[in-house]
Amino acid sequence: MSFIDKIKEEAKKDIKTIVLPESEDIRVLQAAQTIISENIANIVLIGDAKIIKETALKNNLDLSGVTIINPNTFDNFSKYANDLYELRKNKGMTLNQAKKI
Repeated sequence: MSFIDKIKEEAKKDIKTIVLPESEDIRVLQAAQTIISENIANIVLIGDAKIIKETALKNNLDLSGVTIINPNTFDNFSKYANDLYELRKNKGMTLNQAKKI
């Protein structure tokens, strides 16, 4: 068993949720599909659901099982932006940067 396979097996034992803000990047969508299909983690994509779904369709990606949150219409936007800021402030992130992401 390879090193990557060992990491995947450990991840499957304790499923976490990964939030990906760069959801219009095809590489992010490809990764999301892989993670969901291999049952490695739960995925939340931040972005416009229409754009994400269109991009997935154009690239034959199956994102069923992925949660999509549009920050423009999401009720808890401020809370999540603040949570991101708190997690990353020691690395230099500002609250405004967290809100942009």
